[in-house]
Amino acid sequence: MPTPKPALLPLFLLAACLNPKVLDDTAGTDDTGSTGGDGVTVFDVNDGTAPEGSPVTLEGLVVTSPVNRDGDGFFVADPAGGPNSGLFVWRQLGMDGLEVAQGDEVRITGTPDEYYDWMEFVIGTVEDVEVTGEATQPPPVDLGDGAGVDWEEYESVVVSLQSQTVASMGSYNGTLSAGILLDDGFQYLDYECRGAFESITGVVFYSYEAHSLNPRTDTDLGAYTAPERVNATIADLRTGVACGPVNFEGVVVTAPGAEDEGSTTFFVQDAGGGAASGLAVYTPDAIVTPNVGDVYTLSGSVEQFFDFTQLRVTDTAVDMTLTGTGTPVSESLSEPPTDWEPYEGMLLTLADVTVTSEEEFGEVQTNYVIAIDDLYYAHDAANGDTFSTVTGVLYYSFSEWKLEPRDASDLVP
Repeated sequence: MPTPKPALLPLFLLAACLNPKVLDDTAGTDDTGSTGGDGVTVFDVNDGTAPEGSPVTLEGLVVTSPVNRDGDGFFVADPAGGPNSGLFVWRQLGMDGLEVAQGDEVRITGTPDEYYDWMEFVIGTVEDVEVTGEATQPPPVDLGDGAGVDWEEYESVVVSLQSQTVASMGSYNGTLSAGILLDDGFQYLDYECRGAFESITGVVFYSYEAHSLNPRTDTDLGAYTAPERVNATIADLRTGVACGPVNFEGVVVTAPGAEDEGSTTFFVQDAGGGAASGLAVYTPDAIVTPNVGDVYTLSGSVEQFFDFTQLRVTDTAVDMTLTGTGTPVSESLSEPPTDWEPYEGMLLTLADVTVTSEEEFGEVQTNYVIAIDDLYYAHDAANGDTFSTVTGVLYYSFSEWKLEPRDASDLVP
């Protein structure tokens, strides 16, 4: 979705409607979008021929999208289509009161503004957009499987990709096999890692230094094939071998359930522990009470929640099977690692821990540059306290790593 804007309206918008230079986007163009005579096109806005900060009026554009989900912009294109033919029309105060639809021909007064490397056409009021008729939308640019595409050429353009698989999932979106993100700039999408689309059409956005493909409506999505559930270990997941819907057999509970408004989060680990072996399990619609040492077979879908990996188990009666008991294995550390990420979700034991801050919101900082938290146990650790060992599962929230002791025995003086 477009990158959020500063709170203050740029001063140049106050003059956006004062003596704008009229740039006819159709005058002197042929069917390739080339320009003859004195006419200027959207292509010239994108390549900088129409200078930033100077209000202009573009005519003969065709609307290619609804207003985005943020409610502050929509997309237009030169009827010729092709690379560099699209443009994002943005208004800081939103598009309430604007009545445009895909296929409308429009005349727009605005100001070119390259915002964090994405060219936008900034309008001051919705009256700066005038519907002048109907037009034929340029067909989506068919990019095949997307291999080797220079996505910058297609920013704000409607494109189509063929035979796409969701190669990975992040916190907010997935990455397609073409190497571009699949995002929800117009509508929420439902898909999983390893899911496959026969085709996907959408508008190419650019924000947070990444390109994304944003389908406008359900008709932009070709047939979707959901991924099959596969058997895997947690280490497979952590090392990128597995993603999406999975079965984990013989995992050991390392921390009991923490309840929150009808849901539960608990932690499991591959039998025997080892590198990258821990995982949080989230049951969104159920309170469950696993015990430390319980051994389960779990089925669910792996997801990212604010950069924290968890297994979502939706039907606990079917997808949680208690198969026995075992002994959780804790990984011992004597100094902070250079990167905590490989230890996410694991049961850890830290040696020679010193508390380096006063308690705040149940947390105290330590010489390991992570906090001791109170997700499970309301500790009373104070600044200057020392422990020969502290054991707990490694959690990540509010952009910080935290160790979660399970009870008093996990803090050894």
